[in-house]
Amino acid sequence: MALAPCSDRLNQRWLIALVIGSLLVVLVMAFQAHHRVHKRMLVGSHTGVNDFQRWMYLTPAFLAGKAEYEGQKVSNPPIILLIFAPFTWLAPDNAQFAWVMCKWVFACGILWCCHRMATNAGIKISPLAAGLALAVWMWPVFIDIAEGQTNLLMLLPLTVGLYLAQSAAPVKQFVAGVLIALAICIKVTPLIFLVYMLWRRRWLVVLGIVLGMGIWLWVVPGLAFGWERNTRWLGEYFQIMIVPYVAHGTVKYYFGQSLPSFITRLFRHVPAFDSNGGPTLYVNVLDLPEAVTNWIVRGVLGALALGGIWWMRRRLVDFRSSRYIVEVGCVGVFMVWASQQSWVPHYVSMVLALTATAMVLSDPQELLAQQRRALRALAASVFLMFMTSDVAKIFGTDGGEYVRTIGVSIWACVLLLAATITSRCGRMPSEAEEDRVPENQQPRSSRGNEAQNLSKTQRI
Repeated sequence: MALAPCSDRLNQRWLIALVIGSLLVVLVMAFQAHHRVHKRMLVGSHTGVNDFQRWMYLTPAFLAGKAEYEGQKVSNPPIILLIFAPFTWLAPDNAQFAWVMCKWVFACGILWCCHRMATNAGIKISPLAAGLALAVWMWPVFIDIAEGQTNLLMLLPLTVGLYLAQSAAPVKQFVAGVLIALAICIKVTPLIFLVYMLWRRRWLVVLGIVLGMGIWLWVVPGLAFGWERNTRWLGEYFQIMIVPYVAHGTVKYYFGQSLPSFITRLFRHVPAFDSNGGPTLYVNVLDLPEAVTNWIVRGVLGALALGGIWWMRRRLVDFRSSRYIVEVGCVGVFMVWASQQSWVPHYVSMVLALTATAMVLSDPQELLAQQRRALRALAASVFLMFMTSDVAKIFGTDGGEYVRTIGVSIWACVLLLAATITSRCGRMPSEAEEDRVPENQQPRSSRGNEAQNLSKTQRI
């Protein structure tokens, strides 16, 4: 009877160590970013550090009504300008420090929501599974922090919304939709979750998303900037960020980590990456016309979408199930794959798929063979995502570019999805209950704990 409290104390100590350790690492990164920006300030430069520094230079002009989207090619909607506004009150180096520390808060909130979703599904993620998942996820998180992007800012309201959507309370479901709408208005790609909620008939969540998009796109920025200016900015933003890709299928970036980029550099004679003055590298196996390649991209994405719809053809009544987490993990990966502007930092969204894989590894009712598959997928993903860091320079100055050219982030997600879709966690709740693992196939640790608990109960 004393084993459970002892295990809980170990888990608490592990969690405390993780929180403190991650805080120290992010503090070091914050001071580094502060120092880099301060050095640029001394020479009178407002660029050269990361995207956040560039946005801090552009945002004041927008807030004062002296800039337009067309002239600046800004990739953020007006709501982001309001989020950035408080940071413009600080000196650029202090703003950079504050933004990095906010990323730590975002990451903690995201992980907490993923943990709660798994708990609601009745599965307690083991320390081994959690450690492996974090070892995968930390690399896109670190790169997102270093490059000063807004991926974690988008992912926080998205994961909170997906967590609240598990509740049966109507108010929580509506709030979940409003938060998912905020994620959509920060980054367009979470719009796929509106389609998912429609397919799963979560009408209150859908209502929250639709009304929330109106709030975050028009009402809040309109009150801040004026209705005419906000409408003009939204039109310019859509022409820059959405119309070329959605309406015309134009793929402008060949060196990203999305499926359109990967397919384009395989089937068109385009540079695989920017070699910074070195010899140009091509990896294409065919040299197809641009229009043909764009149709191949549409076909691949369409086939994946139709396959997902067929897989989710049966109604999911209860979101408080492991099947729900596997589904949103798949949708989250497809969200990154389908965007033409996906690089390694955008793969912070794979945290949903990592949560699902960690659940498979932690589920005592899962087949041993499936748990081994999940373990191998997590271990391989650790290696693949580790290669997105500067360690890839062991292959030369452009080693990181070579590694990213083969799409390591894409293949890591393929392994994770393959390990979860075929698992007990990935089945409908009724099927999973019917396929409970016989006692002689359960993990030894699980059988041992049950035997010890039974023996102690009998003695009592």
